[in-house]
Amino acid sequence: MTSAPPIRAIAVVLATLWGSLVEAEVVLFLTNGGSITVERYWEEGNQILYEKNGSTFGFPQHLLERVHERSGETAKTDPADEAEAPTSRFLNALINEDVDRARQSVAEGDLESAAELFGKAVSKAPDDLEVRMELARVHFERGDLRAARSVLEQANRRRHDNAHDKAKMRELLGDVYAGLGRSALAIREWQLALNIEPSPELLYKLKQALRENDQDIDFEEVRRPHYVIRYDGHINETIGHLVATSLDSEYAALRQEFRFEPTDPIEVTLYTNREFRDVTHAPAWASALNDGEIRIPVEGLTEITPRLRRAIRHELTHSFINAMTRGNCPSWFHEGLAQLRGSDRMDPYPTLRVAQAEGNLLPLWSLEGLFVNYSKEKARLVYAEALAATEYLELRRGRESLRKILMILGSSHTMNEALKAVVGLDYQEFQTAWEADLKRFHPSTH
Repeated sequence: MTSAPPIRAIAVVLATLWGSLVEAEVVLFLTNGGSITVERYWEEGNQILYEKNGSTFGFPQHLLERVHERSGETAKTDPADEAEAPTSRFLNALINEDVDRARQSVAEGDLESAAELFGKAVSKAPDDLEVRMELARVHFERGDLRAARSVLEQANRRRHDNAHDKAKMRELLGDVYAGLGRSALAIREWQLALNIEPSPELLYKLKQALRENDQDIDFEEVRRPHYVIRYDGHINETIGHLVATSLDSEYAALRQEFRFEPTDPIEVTLYTNREFRDVTHAPAWASALNDGEIRIPVEGLTEITPRLRRAIRHELTHSFINAMTRGNCPSWFHEGLAQLRGSDRMDPYPTLRVAQAEGNLLPLWSLEGLFVNYSKEKARLVYAEALAATEYLELRRGRESLRKILMILGSSHTMNEALKAVVGLDYQEFQTAWEADLKRFHPSTH
């Protein structure tokens, strides 16, 4: 009878077999400081191609700094990696330190330092409404109303469950609008704040504004189950009813495509050209605006022109996206998807190839805020990036993947998490793959 092999020998054999079965993990370190963990990689011409989550991606070879290979077991327990990713407790400590120092700067009257420190805290905790409001108040006290508006409008597009904080945010946004001379928007924000949380002081402020408001336009309304259209009955009576018919058609198409419809009626206001500029203060390049309410200038129109139909489709798409994601959608994806639905969208690739050659492409994660404060030239670039990146997602994963991303964002996840879940790439990896694709993509081939 053969004796049983020693237990230690069996363990050695099993360990050897296990080591041969564990797939090596490769980390590609990039020249911009980022890294990509892949299953395998290879060179093809001047491109680095790699496999991740069953798909193949690539980027220019000059972006690769070095390669590190390690076993799957090492990858799980590498203390260096753990040291590079601070725990949430450590991150909270860093945020609290910035906030404490910022509040001390406010007490000392150093609002510039306070704004910088609160800004750092917001970048580390973008969903913290209290910190955003403190940053906005500092901008407001410094007299930088546009910066305060930007901070609050970005906060307004995120989901917040605390009713008191939401009411205070809307009241402060109303104060900012009032300071900018946008009384109609200020009144709207104060009314919304009162609906959330009644306040005698705010009610008095609202009544004063209503008495002093000189933009008393004789508006009429068209009410439908899904939206309310307000327009100047004297000037825009005919076009008001035509817009209602066009909205019916576009609403039905969006409901079918997204398999979703907003629970609240969508508000639409039609203006004369002067009223549109006076009320919205939109940049000259903007032909319409959606700040939670669709605003379109229609002066002189007696029919639905192709330009007006595009504006209706574009802005209504924004309303669906905003409702579906509960305000949690980055602007680049917002604008990219709205453009993608256009029947005659621009060709973004000539603009992007020039920007890429000159090193002027902007990271997508830097385009999560509002675009309305951009110059015409910068707006052209960011809209081109938004469309091309969204089109890249559609080509790689199909139109349904875009809807899946919206659903994930609607569950209060970040865009980084949505990209990982649907595409298998994080923000950095997606940016790298998309930029590499720009050099070989030709619009005529799809």
